[in-house]
Order: sequence, then structure tokens, then C-alpha cells
Amino acid sequence: MIINKNTKISKILKTYPESIDIIAAINPNFKKLQNPILRRSLATRVSVKDAARIGKIPVIEFLKSLEKAGYQVDYTGADDKDQDSLNLMPPDFSKKEIVTLDVRPVINAGKDPFGHINKVAKTIKPHQVLLIINDFEPIPLIDYLIGKNFVHWLTQDNEGNYLSYFKLNCQKPGLLKRLFGKKDIPCQYHDVAQSKKTKSKQHRQSNDTPADLVSFENFDRIKNKYQGHLKEIDVRHLEMPLPMQTILENVEQLTPGEALFVHHKRLPQFLLPELKKRHFTYVSKDLNPDNVQLIIYKTSKKL
Repeated sequence: MIINKNTKISKILKTYPESIDIIAAINPNFKKLQNPILRRSLATRVSVKDAARIGKIPVIEFLKSLEKAGYQVDYTGADDKDQDSLNLMPPDFSKKEIVTLDVRPVINAGKDPFGHINKVAKTIKPHQVLLIINDFEPIPLIDYLIGKNFVHWLTQDNEGNYLSYFKLNCQKPGLLKRLFGKKDIPCQYHDVAQSKKTKSKQHRQSNDTPADLVSFENFDRIKNKYQGHLKEIDVRHLEMPLPMQTILENVEQLTPGEALFVHHKRLPQFLLPELKKRHFTYVSKDLNPDNVQLIIYKTSKKL
């Protein structure tokens, strides 16, 4: 295999699994690829050229590091400056007023920006677009806001920052909908995936927490139930997005009858819909403002 600037990182890792450590050593920003969860979400989307931009290093430097490790590389175009790295914004996004949220300072301070993002998202009007600036692709956030009736467009700036644009889904009813009298999705922030019954239940809960993921089981009872079968991790020292990725990685490794005991700084809102997708639920206990304990376990049929 010959590696060039357009080779996908996923293809390199699939062909040469040992290259994970080599790439991670090139630049501190690439260490995230050593995490299986993040690797699956990023590597398939990122080429050598993209990775070099994220790491803020020349493409030729990236390729030289691989060549020194014994891989065959093609330097064609590696020293060219890419002028087409940014895609043109679709007209239905560019014609709207942009509301910008730069969450990098919040994340660098070790805080969870979900609450503030969700609060602002609820205020977005049909003539506006919400722009969220981050230094990694916010996949859980994208999934969450799509479920709240947004469509999105994603690009990167020349410094490798991820620019995520969200606008409300304001599609006009099609011919069939008009003929059969079907109503279109309202052009506003709301949960498009929930049934009326679930919506009624969710209305009794906080709008910021997916109600169907909140367990009312007693924390101590669940802890006793899994006593001797609890896998314990502490993610309080990790920088975002590593806490969620570490939790999901450990959840996937649970054997039947096991549960995951997590020490966290706060209830991780982005994690909750990801747990639901994997058919897990949780109980939590707040010990103090910066110390939350969670027990994550497989959803039973009774739940």
C-alpha cells in the first residue's frame, strides 16, 4: 500500500494496525486516535491531508514520519497549499443570520457545554443558523440536535477547527402530504422521534435530560444488585471528549451481568442518547457539585 495525502486514516489503520502508535506520536492532537470510539468516528472521515491540518503540521511532515517508520509514501502534491479545503456553504444556510457559540473555552475549562448549547438551540428561529465552534467533530451533539428537528452542515476552517452549522427543518409539505392532508413537521425546536405517550412523560421531566434514559431505581439497590460485578472507572481527570469516549469504550466491553461504575464530574448529557442506542440505562448519585457517581447497566425487558 502506498500512502499519499488523500489516503484515509481508516485505510492506513486497517492495513497497518500498528500505525496507531506511530501516528499518535506525530502530534499530540493525534493521540485521540488511540481511543477506539473516537477512532471509529473520525478516521473514516479524515484523510492524511485533513489530519495534517487538524494537527497544524505540513502534510509532507506527516508523510515523512510514516516513511521513517517503514511505510511507502507518495509525496505528490504534499507540498501544495490546498485552497479548496473549505466547502461552499449551502445557500439555505448562508442566507440566514448566524448565532455563534465557541465552546472551546468551556471544554478547555473542563466543563460540559451541553446545557448552554441546548438553551441557545431552543431560541433559534427559522431565519437563524446556530454555529458551534469546536476542536473536534461533535458527533453526539449533531445526533442530538437532528433529533430536535435540526439539519446540519459541517466544515473546518484553515486552523482545523470544526464548524457545525444547525438550522431548523422548515421543509414545505410535499404534494402527497397536501393531497392526503398530512401535516408537516413544525418548524421549531422539538423532539421529532418521540411518540405522544413519551412526549407526555417527557413533559413531566427536565427538558434538558432525555426522560426515557433516567432511571428511578434506587442507586444503592442497583449497586447492591451488581456487587462483585461492577467494573469501576474514574474519568474526572480526563479532558473532553475523552470522558464520554472512555465510558462508551468500557460499556462495550461489559459482559452479561456486569455494570459500569463511573466517577464523573457531572451527569454527561451527551452520553445519555448514546447509552440509549446501545440499550443501556443508568442511575446516578450527586455527591457534590464536582462529583457524580453513575452505574450503567443493560436495559432489562421490564424497563
